[in-house]
Amino acid sequence: WLTLQWGILPHIQDWRPEIEHQASRAVGVPVHIGHIAVRSSSWIPAIDLRDVVLRDASGAEALRLPRVSAALSPRSLLLLSPRLAQLYIEDARLLVRRDAAGHVHVGGLDLGQRTTVSSADEAATLDWLFSQEEIVLRHGAVRWIDEQRDAPPLELTGVDIVLRNGLRSHDMRIDATPPADWGDRFTLRARARQPLFSYAGDWRRWAGTFYADLPRGDVAQLKRHVDLPFQLDGGQGSLRLWLDFQNDHWRAATADVRLNGVVVRLAPG
Repeated sequence: WLTLQWGILPHIQDWRPEIEHQASRAVGVPVHIGHIAVRSSSWIPAIDLRDVVLRDASGAEALRLPRVSAALSPRSLLLLSPRLAQLYIEDARLLVRRDAAGHVHVGGLDLGQRTTVSSADEAATLDWLFSQEEIVLRHGAVRWIDEQRDAPPLELTGVDIVLRNGLRSHDMRIDATPPADWGDRFTLRARARQPLFSYAGDWRRWAGTFYADLPRGDVAQLKRHVDLPFQLDGGQGSLRLWLDFQNDHWRAATADVRLNGVVVRLAPG
């Protein structure tokens, strides 16, 4: 701990090229970090990263993180493993793209080419994610481009995500604003508990409730991005949905739905 505090962290900017190299190898796409700094409150350090950029195979910017702040938790000393009191991300810009061949690219990563990731690596990543005390993303944006359907780009702005993990509890909230012609700002929430003596990332054994609140949406916009088994020509709607789940199965559902002016043709005749 003393070596970290006095030997490594004060010179963290000198390690930036090596950190970029290791991050690029781990992620699989080029990673650039503009600046690294360390803030220390008493004996708990926090690391600030500025202008983190991931680029796809063509060199285009696929993910930009203008500010990332990570504060270490004192539990790291007891567990001998990095634990964060908070991971804070601000103004993230993420590009999600489906190419003409149907491959989905998230932040420059071709998900179709990452099938070699072992289940053990995936489980370790989820365990780490759901073991951190708090992860916060503020003022983010997600842009979806579908080259296969040749649909107009869809962008969600004002994306706020909060994930809080307790000893056996997990709470998540997502708020985002769609384009004006799609509808109003919506909210997704989830609250779950994991069984005793289970791993934090073993989400298939969780039990809890999922909640969605979509106050207003233009249902006709769906046909631009989703293949529907019927002809949908117009209408406005709102939805509140509660889903209870346990052990990777839905147990109960309650929905409040309101639709106005919906025009549906089930068959050509």
